[in-house]
Amino acid sequence: MKYTLYILYTAVVLMVMAGCKKSDDIDKIFVGKTWYMTSGMIQGQPIRGDELKKFFVSGNTYVLSFATSTMSGSLSSGTTLGATWTADGKSNDMSIRLTDTPTVDNPFDSNLLNILKGVKWYRGDENIITLYADDQNYIGLSEKRSAQSEY
Repeated sequence: MKYTLYILYTAVVLMVMAGCKKSDDIDKIFVGKTWYMTSGMIQGQPIRGDELKKFFVSGNTYVLSFATSTMSGSLSSGTTLGATWTADGKSNDMSIRLTDTPTVDNPFDSNLLNILKGVKWYRGDENIITLYADDQNYIGLSEKRSAQSEY
C-alpha cells in the first residue's frame, strides 16, 4: 500500500511539472538585439528566389532592432520604420504597433509591412525567431546574416 501511494504521488507530481510551461525570457530574446529577416511566407507562399535574395543584399536592410518597448528597423534601402511592441513569454503572444509607418513603393515591402502590423505571436529563442501574423503570413529572423545568401 505504501509503495502504491508513493508511485501515485510521484505520478501526480510529474504530471503537474510536465503541465507547467516555462516562460521565455523576453529581454534575452528581444531587448538590445538586432534581427535580420532571412525567410518567411506571404499569403501561403514561401519567400524564395529573387525576393529571398533581397534579404541578403545589405546588412542595413530588412532588419529589426528591439529596445525595451520600442522597435526600429528597415525594409528596402531608405524604408525605415518605428514601432512599439509587447510580448508575453508564457503564451508567446506578441503585438507590434507601428508609430512611424514608411511609405513603401514595392509589393514585397508592402507585404512584409502588413505582416509586421498584424503580428499576433512569435516562436523561437535568442538565436532564431519567427513573427506570425497567422499561419500563412510570417517572417523568419536570425541574429546573424551571412554575407551572401546560399540561394
